[in-house]
Amino acid sequence: MDWFVSDLHMFSRRSIYHEHEEEIMARAQEARVFVLGGDIVDFSWTTLPTVAATIDASIEWLAKLVASNRNCQFHYLLGNHDCHADFVDQLGELTEENENLHWEPYFLRIGSAVMLHGDAVHLKDRTNVALAMARSQKLHNKQPAYRHGIYQLAIRSKLHAVVGKLANPRRMIAGRIWDYLSNEHVDLDHAVRNIYFGHTHVPMNEYVFRGVNFHNGGATIAGLKFNMLPMQLDGQVEPIDRNVERF
Repeated sequence: MDWFVSDLHMFSRRSIYHEHEEEIMARAQEARVFVLGGDIVDFSWTTLPTVAATIDASIEWLAKLVASNRNCQFHYLLGNHDCHADFVDQLGELTEENENLHWEPYFLRIGSAVMLHGDAVHLKDRTNVALAMARSQKLHNKQPAYRHGIYQLAIRSKLHAVVGKLANPRRMIAGRIWDYLSNEHVDLDHAVRNIYFGHTHVPMNEYVFRGVNFHNGGATIAGLKFNMLPMQLDGQVEPIDRNVERF
């Protein structure tokens, strides 16, 4: 079985990754392909002393995961919370040291399946160039303590779950992902059957839009639902155009 997981938001106070860690590690041991679909870690909302310390902890976690499962091919896709330049540099070094680890800035295609984080859905211009610009402008400074407190209040009131569903209706999100991938010349009409994505934190299972199945596993955030997504893969990894800035 092959698996897609995203939006763990590790090292943030809102994350309940530890409640799912055993399952994630078990699935990685059995997988042929394991896709980490972005926002696996969260540099802005980290509870560690510094962003640098969080980067070190993230690379250590990923290195152990990859080294413990040499028969599995891992693919790390960047999200809007883990696209920090220093992390990307170390991620690149880690992929050079491990043949079973690869990373992509935007999306990955294997046969009839496409995997992506999905943060392009909230851009007016849904292209890789626009996504690179938006991510480059994002500040990953550690959030002050009072903002952590405000977010915890939202979680306790379950406001974040209600807002997430209202702001991310399935048809709209699927349509915007369709637009983004079409803009990047992915042949959705004939060759793609399944799309796996994260970012919205709203679970979606086999939602059909224009003949393609859309899947979202939610997030390991208190008050939200989370599921690992089994992927249906039927081909080899296709190369991604790298003629634009990677993040």
